[in-house]
Amino acid sequence: MTPRIQRLLEFVWAKEHHAYRREVAFEPAEQLAQENIPDIQRVTRRLAEVLGAETPVILPDQKIVFLRTVKSLPPVFTDQEWESIKSKHYIHETGAINNICPGYAGTIRHGLDWEKQRCLRSLEKADEKQKEFLRCVIDSIDAVLRLTRRYRLEALRRGDTEVADILSRIPKNGAKTFREALQFLRILHFTLWCEGEYQITVGRFDQYMSDYLKADLDSGQLDLQQALELLEEFFISFNIDSDLYPGVQQGDNGQSMMLGGVDSNGEEAYNLLSELCLKASCELKLIDPKINLRVSSKTPLSVFESGTRLTREGLGFPQYSNDDIVIDGLVKKGYSLEDARDYTVAAC
Repeated sequence: MTPRIQRLLEFVWAKEHHAYRREVAFEPAEQLAQENIPDIQRVTRRLAEVLGAETPVILPDQKIVFLRTVKSLPPVFTDQEWESIKSKHYIHETGAINNICPGYAGTIRHGLDWEKQRCLRSLEKADEKQKEFLRCVIDSIDAVLRLTRRYRLEALRRGDTEVADILSRIPKNGAKTFREALQFLRILHFTLWCEGEYQITVGRFDQYMSDYLKADLDSGQLDLQQALELLEEFFISFNIDSDLYPGVQQGDNGQSMMLGGVDSNGEEAYNLLSELCLKASCELKLIDPKINLRVSSKTPLSVFESGTRLTREGLGFPQYSNDDIVIDGLVKKGYSLEDARDYTVAAC
């Protein structure tokens, strides 16, 4: 662990960043009810409000930014509306979207502006219900980009040209480097929590992020130590706001990642980034992200040894998933072999 990461870790452990948090008065649910605003538009308006109320904060020693400053999210339904909804439907837990793994890879590769343009093109042939959804997606993208611009201005104010330069490109455009990809994923994951979802995983992180790492290592832009340092800072970001996230108990928030397994051709997919993730988790000893490790009868002993070293730290992971059983079981349930080989876990 480098001195910079140690200082950042100690800053977070001391909860010094909590000083930036505040309660915010948002548009009351009663107003949304009086205007008879549809559900999807309510959530979209809340996201825009929450992101608009966020105060851009860049902590000392940070290279990967975005910090939650708004303490709590406002409800989008009144108590009376919830009573009516529950009288007609079964509501799981809080009723918010949960226990999912979004498809981050394409968005990180192409950028939010690309996603926005795709929505704009789709509007031409969409029906009214589809148009409502697409407009909400566009509004959400715009809200994220507005907050990113404010973070860029804060970076410039602080004289941090590196962060400002990165935020001038992403998330509007696709990531080109490992650091840009990590920052992009941080923004996406941050946004999902601000939108009200929970138990949101990052999926097969070592698969969709490894090309960025390899390109930087091959070009000499990063060496292994620099890559590990960035990865450890990214891991710390999972823990900065986690006490604000819903869960059964503190730390039970579903911020997990899946490592290893096989690729679409059935070949071993455990790679250098997989190994760096286990090393980062061992060094930091933080509860998030939680590591799930896919293994099989063909998994090299060295992978189990790396997993065992992490187990020894007493964090309760990695949790192991047996590809020999799971993939075959998914195929029997009707999934294509290619999709079955690409499985991940939903939170737990």
